[in-house]
Amino acid sequence: MRIILAAKATIIWSVDAWEHTNSLDATLEEEMNLWFADFPTQDYPAGSVFAFTCFWNRDQRWQGHNWQVSIL
Repeated sequence: MRIILAAKATIIWSVDAWEHTNSLDATLEEEMNLWFADFPTQDYPAGSVFAFTCFWNRDQRWQGHNWQVSIL
């Protein structure tokens, strides 16, 4: 799964209902001037819920919203 962003961010994510968290800094795709982060969803068991939010680095602020993606 690839998350594409318009600005530099750190993605905070979990696959166990936020019991454990992980972070991943987005990578710049210079030609398109977009940021992205890839997640190996094949490593997560079917039925998992991938939850994430963003911390916007330039503004030093949290998104204030979480998203969830069900892994089939």
